Amino acid sequence: MKVHSNFTGPRSKKRLIAFSCATALAGFALVAKPAFAEEVIADNASNLDTTAATTANVETTADLVETKVVEAPATTENVTSTESTTNVSEQATTSGASSETTSETASTTASESQAPAESAAGQTREAVTTDRAASEAASATADTNSETNVTGGQYYSDSLGNWYYKDASGKNLTGAQKIDGINVYFDENGIQVKGNFSKNKQYYDADSGALVTDCYINHLGGVYYVDKNGEPLKGAQTIQGKQVYFNDYNGLQVRDGFASNEHFYDKDGNLVTDSYVFSTKYNYNNTIYPFYVDKNGDKLKGEQIINGKSVYFDKYDGAQVRNSVADNGRFYNQDGNLVDLGKKHYVFIDNHWFYVDEDGKILKGEQVIDGVKVYFTPYYGYQIKGDFNSDGQFYDKDTGELVTNRYIQLTRYESNGSMAPTLETHWYYLGSDGKVVTGPQVIDGVRVYFNYRGHQAKGDFGYDGYYYDKDTGALVKNSFVSLEQPSGTLIYYLDNEGNTIKGEQIINGKHLNFGKYGIQVKGNFAPNGLFYDAITGEPVTNRYVQINDQSNSYNTLENKDKWFYIGSDSKALKGEQVINGVTVFFDKDGVQAKGIFADDGFYYDKDSGARVNLGNNQFVQVNGNWYYLNNEGKIVKVEQVIDGNNFYFDKDGKQVKGNFAENGAYYDENSGVQVTNRYVNFNNNWYRIGAKGTPLKGAHVVDGHNVFFDQDGKQIKGDFASDGYYYSKNSGDRVDLGQNHYQNINNNWYYIGNDGKRLTGEQVIDGVEVYFDSTGKQVKGNFAENDSFYDKDSGARLKEQFVDLNGKTYYVDAKGKRLREGGVRTINGKEYTFTGGADPHLAREEFLYPYGYSSFYDLNNKEVKGPQFVKAKNGNRYYITASGHVPLGLHIINGELYMFDAPTNKYADGRVSANGLTKDYFPSLIPNGSHIYYFDKETATAIKNQYKEVNGNWYYFGPNWYALTGEQTIDGAHVYFHRDGKQAKGELVTVNDKLHYYDPNSGARTENTTLTIEGKTYHFDAEGNGKLLN
Repeated sequence: MKVHSNFTGPRSKKRLIAFSCATALAGFALVAKPAFAEEVIADNASNLDTTAATTANVETTADLVETKVVEAPATTENVTSTESTTNVSEQATTSGASSETTSETASTTASESQAPAESAAGQTREAVTTDRAASEAASATADTNSETNVTGGQYYSDSLGNWYYKDASGKNLTGAQKIDGINVYFDENGIQVKGNFSKNKQYYDADSGALVTDCYINHLGGVYYVDKNGEPLKGAQTIQGKQVYFNDYNGLQVRDGFASNEHFYDKDGNLVTDSYVFSTKYNYNNTIYPFYVDKNGDKLKGEQIINGKSVYFDKYDGAQVRNSVADNGRFYNQDGNLVDLGKKHYVFIDNHWFYVDEDGKILKGEQVIDGVKVYFTPYYGYQIKGDFNSDGQFYDKDTGELVTNRYIQLTRYESNGSMAPTLETHWYYLGSDGKVVTGPQVIDGVRVYFNYRGHQAKGDFGYDGYYYDKDTGALVKNSFVSLEQPSGTLIYYLDNEGNTIKGEQIINGKHLNFGKYGIQVKGNFAPNGLFYDAITGEPVTNRYVQINDQSNSYNTLENKDKWFYIGSDSKALKGEQVINGVTVFFDKDGVQAKGIFADDGFYYDKDSGARVNLGNNQFVQVNGNWYYLNNEGKIVKVEQVIDGNNFYFDKDGKQVKGNFAENGAYYDENSGVQVTNRYVNFNNNWYRIGAKGTPLKGAHVVDGHNVFFDQDGKQIKGDFASDGYYYSKNSGDRVDLGQNHYQNINNNWYYIGNDGKRLTGEQVIDGVEVYFDSTGKQVKGNFAENDSFYDKDSGARLKEQFVDLNGKTYYVDAKGKRLREGGVRTINGKEYTFTGGADPHLAREEFLYPYGYSSFYDLNNKEVKGPQFVKAKNGNRYYITASGHVPLGLHIINGELYMFDAPTNKYADGRVSANGLTKDYFPSLIPNGSHIYYFDKETATAIKNQYKEVNGNWYYFGPNWYALTGEQTIDGAHVYFHRDGKQAKGELVTVNDKLHYYDPNSGARTENTTLTIEGKTYHFDAEGNGKLLN
């Protein structure tokens, strides 16, 4: 490539800047195939450049195109340009770049660099060119830039490090320009484009700003190749003899994956031929699959012979079929090799039954074999047994035959609107087509009901509102029925049509009530106000009752266990009553007063409820509280004057002591008399009670002392008050702290103004911008309420720099304000990426947005390219796919199975889950398995081909990682695992209608043995089949 620079420094010295493609390629960061132990870890936090931040601690990684400064002779006006050609592929594989590299693809004469770090804001440099430099630049770029060559102007930079060029007329240039023979570009604001593509889609060097041509470049973590015009190549290309491919949209080189031309390119970007490759499918999650590309790089599809083995590749996407049935009906094992399964018979593979036809192919779909209607899944080809097919037809669990016109009982996981389905048992009826019937039905002359899922209603109401018998499922009529609920037993009555009756009813000569919803009222009040007996359900008269805790309560449950008296009209009595010669009282709800002063002011006994005469015109103590009875013997309330003293009694008549009353006054803790003109301590705070008995507020002079009380009356001690003055922590007196100086109190800094008060808010002190919060404390090492950050030592407002706070890096602008918008921001000519949301900060070891649905950035603020594992700053591990996504659920990576987030996690973000025993309720990767896995807590990978003890239960995880179920042969032993994967040990199990017993220690099936189990004797033959002897 040829890059020309035109900047001059002092006439006595010149510098040569050389831009090397070899050096650039040596700096490419390439990621190999993922391994869990290898995570994205920054080389060093100091690699992130924040030269704009005087107090920041992060720097950016070096740009791809190396800048090399070479001293030139002071008296030399012209420097000879030399060029050498370097093989691009060799450059690409170079592991590192030396600062002394001499093999360069271009060189140029130049002045000192424009680097912002060397230039103060507003600094200018005279642009001077030599004849040789101008002619060379013109020769190299004549075919790419036809602008007039500009001379005589000057470059200058602003306070942010952005460079501009002002021509001889004083106007800032914009767009593509040729200045002193060098092609450069300025955006619409006049800012020079550096280290980026311009709007004309050409790339300009990060240091000099010169147009880069004929070279690989590394931009934002991706690799591009710019042609002789500086524009990125696209599509298939041959560079230095290597076939490569660049994205058709933006020119990003395809590496370690398939391009849109369906050719695979390796981690260095070179076309792969005659080899297996591993990648994701375009149409199926993020699982890695094997493919084979031929000598032209094309995917093989269909039946193939490779290395003498018959293999098969999907006819649509080319993924190799392994441990499954291919489109051609043949079975290929876990290595992808064809397996000869014979002809015209059933075969058992991986816990499933298949059928091989006369051509040796596995049948799929609906079939009739030996006169029996059976079904095999259309994709995998395994037989459906004890389950429904995709059309909703059910097949027998033993024979696999289509079941018709028959009841069946199934236990299966059912989703009830929550994330985690529950294991439920239900009855179904299969019609003549083998599908479950729904809604009301008449079967064998009996009216029954099935909900929309086919569940038969038994011992409950159907969705049609009718109740069906718990045993037969038949519609119930003319009968009481009950439902057990957590709140209690609910009783209904069904009429001769099966409808629930409501309200008042006469049944078998008894007056009953079924409320508004058809639930019988017992031991409670009905909507008509009558109380019905808890046993008979009939109206109660002339007796005391208590409410039962029923869900159909028409009286508040807080009255449960309270006493009522039901009168002759079956309604609760209220107010003062004389019952059996005893004066009692009932409140407005009918609740009897016991052990309290009632609304009438009298006290009623806690046991009998009878009124108690406590005297009159005197204080009495009841249940630890003081009351005062007037001349009628009733309690008094609110403010009272008794024997010339002011007292207060609350709404219940209790005397207020040692507290503030509702009138704001304070009453002595011993006598209860209202306090005036003295200090009191309440809840560890001091108050001054004034002449009116209420606490003072604000500034006051008390006994010659300047004191202050807040809006609640609490005295300010050891702190600043709202008037700005400081008050002693011991005496509470106002303290004179002087004027115009900083003051440290309790390790916090304050500033005392010229009036002796502490300052608040934004201030300029001795020319320094500082901030004090609403309490006067100086803000240091944090953001203030004005969204500015203040230095942790000096307290000065920071501007145009990065700042660190609580493990996050923020940026404050020229006004000192925090950056409040996420996304890509150009700072001092370099691009940085900030997170989105309410707290934008530099993206480092985290996703741009929560829950893993956005790009992940490493410690150096560089976007991570997959496929690879990463570790976030919060300690969670994630996997970034080749497409930049985070997978959810089960995925196979490098031959290992991982779970990304538990499947029931409502807020799944894709973190690697290592939760031990895990159930996958929504399987897609492993078809028809038990979907129970064990993920190792250290490696996070699923275990396979081994036993594992979990919480005292043994499981065996098979070759496909999931827990095996049913009877299995493992290491020569016949063992059994229940539906939930737990191994049967020391128990009898029925297997295919045969009784088996499994050893309590080894779990092995018992054979050729007679055993007594729970008092019964069995004999087990050579096949382990048991027979009861007695």
